[in-house]
Amino acid sequence: MGKGMGCGSPQTLPYTTGTTTAQNFSCWKKCNSLNSFHCSWSPLGPAGNTSYSLNLCWQHKGCSQFDAHKMTNYKLPHHKLYILNNVVAWVEASWEGHVHRTPNITFVFNEAEKPDPPPSRVPFSKTDGQLRLRVPRPQCPGMDQPAEREARSWRAGDSGWTQVECMTVMVKDEDDSVNCTLKGNGTFVVQLRQKTWSSYWSDWSSNISVPEEILESPVLSHQLEKLGRHGQRVLRLSWQPVLKGQSDVNYTLHAHMPACGCAELDEEDVVVLGWEVREHNLTLSGAEYEILLRAVNAAGPGPASQLHVPAEQHRDLSFKDVSVAGSTVTAQWEAPIPGEAYCFEQQVLAEAPQQSVCIQEEFPAKSIHVEKGALGAPACYRLAVHGWDPEQGWATFALWHHYANDGSLAVPIDISSGDAGVVLQWKPSPRAACPGVLAKYLICHMAERDNMTYSEADATAVNYTLQNLQPGTAYRVGVWEVTKDSEGTCSAWKKFQTKALGPHGAVWRANLKYLGISLSVPVMAAIYHLTKKRARHLLFPPLPKPVGTNAIQFSASEKGQGQTWIGLLEPSERFNPAELLLTELNPSKETTDTTTQTDVPRPSVPQPNVSQPNVSQPSVPQSNVPQPNVPQPSLVMEKPAEVLVVCPPGCEEEMTFAYRRQEMLSPVGFPPPGSTSCTGHPHGKKEEEEEEEEGRQELCQPLIPIALLISNKSIIIGDQEGWNPLQEKSVP
Repeated sequence: MGKGMGCGSPQTLPYTTGTTTAQNFSCWKKCNSLNSFHCSWSPLGPAGNTSYSLNLCWQHKGCSQFDAHKMTNYKLPHHKLYILNNVVAWVEASWEGHVHRTPNITFVFNEAEKPDPPPSRVPFSKTDGQLRLRVPRPQCPGMDQPAEREARSWRAGDSGWTQVECMTVMVKDEDDSVNCTLKGNGTFVVQLRQKTWSSYWSDWSSNISVPEEILESPVLSHQLEKLGRHGQRVLRLSWQPVLKGQSDVNYTLHAHMPACGCAELDEEDVVVLGWEVREHNLTLSGAEYEILLRAVNAAGPGPASQLHVPAEQHRDLSFKDVSVAGSTVTAQWEAPIPGEAYCFEQQVLAEAPQQSVCIQEEFPAKSIHVEKGALGAPACYRLAVHGWDPEQGWATFALWHHYANDGSLAVPIDISSGDAGVVLQWKPSPRAACPGVLAKYLICHMAERDNMTYSEADATAVNYTLQNLQPGTAYRVGVWEVTKDSEGTCSAWKKFQTKALGPHGAVWRANLKYLGISLSVPVMAAIYHLTKKRARHLLFPPLPKPVGTNAIQFSASEKGQGQTWIGLLEPSERFNPAELLLTELNPSKETTDTTTQTDVPRPSVPQPNVSQPNVSQPSVPQSNVPQPNVPQPSLVMEKPAEVLVVCPPGCEEEMTFAYRRQEMLSPVGFPPPGSTSCTGHPHGKKEEEEEEEEGRQELCQPLIPIALLISNKSIIIGDQEGWNPLQEKSVP
């Protein structure tokens, strides 16, 4: 409670330690109050043990002292103050016999105004280091100029507060916009203060926590389904989080439909998702959409991930009726479900979407509506109707495309001609870019005085090849567009001529002929190789081999009238007369039937004088030696004797290839050693066995090898005991 101290200048009180400069000592009047006066100062002594007194002195008015006890601020009673006069003020502090005093300050209470500090709960945002705050204007009279504001910031790791410059912009009928520059990124603690042009600085505000700025956008992925029969499609979104580990981050998802200008309904398509959400599904109509996904925290939204969803073009959602008269189109549609708003979309397909009029009125299901529009320059127009329902959202009710152009359907073409074909090329038709308008291309061509030939190409084709044309012939060709409304007529109007065959063509054909002839040679060889075995059996059947014959001795006189016979095949070896081939009877069997023997006189053939020097003849009894010109009995029998052919030692090496190729057969029942067949053939010679089987009958018969070679040498065939067929007599 203050008390009066008389008049005049303030008295100088004794003190032991002198004057202390008190920072932040001030007295003021609050801007928003007429009777609220305050003084405040910094501590001058030990906290909790220092007593303070506030002294005020007016000229010609006396002085007053107010006991503030241990507080460092004091609210003055206005009825004890002279607010229109100058006043001198100071503060004294005392503790344990010590007295300290602040320097004097002089002011007028009515003019010493001080605004309140800015509130701590103010909206703010931070982008690129710029902190933007919306601060209420100080409630002080005469605020024609913006208030001045300061900020100080502190970040984890800093040693103290950092003074920050700020700029204030007055906005009419709104809070002031304050922009402060914060250096670096991270979480900041910010305090504000403010003053007018004639006031003191306000106290610092409470702490304003500014979180870390979001500098990246969510990584967005999507999957879009086709438009269904109900005029809706599902967009599946998923994304990666930003600022991992911070739970103060939310996500805002905004779906904007540019074709419809329903702003109020568009705001309802904003979805706020929590920090733990990583995916979301949106139900969209068939219109074009712009999807924006942002991460948001207290510092504000980060950069957006943008997704463009194109309009559906190929779904068949027909109008009830569409008519075009000149440049006016009239479309009639039926509402499949009830709704509260709709818009009629009329767009040029290749241009930016134009916002249509949003009609916000309720309509029942199955209601019929008629819309009219204007068609401008030749282009592809998209007509669609989209309706909105509070429960189901937007859906497409009807969709149709129309190409506004009455020009010719003939397509300009370029022709690249050859001798037997041409290539037609053309630029893509504008109708091909209009969904569902162009059905196909019709190509027609004909030669002079010939019938027209038609062919087709897809609506996306840009070239076509005509084949099987006559060289050196004049043709006409035409390419025409076939739309869903046209009849598909075609006329050949452009002329061209195929190239005539030149010498190169004749040479090419001759080369092809020679190539065919050269290829036929190996083909014929292959056919011959495959059929030679069969042909050999058919054309050259195997000859029968001698079986059961009687060998006789040919004397030199029987070979001719004094002529030396030249063998058909001269042997390469020279036989030793002592090592002649011998034919032996099988001792196990004897001939019993000799009654059919007949004596046949031998022809009288002179015996040539053949000298055999240095060759010893085998000893043969004289009675058994046949004489020339003496008839000998025939050895032909009904049942031939079985004989065994014995080769003298060393003859296998001396015999020629023709001899060695003869089969050496044993009589019936005596197969040669090492053989299991009745013929005694080696198992490896399959081809010879097949030929022998064809010449044989069911029973195996002994075959006598052809051991006789036409030669000028006498050949004697006998057995091991010296048997001679000329000496054999009939057995009684």
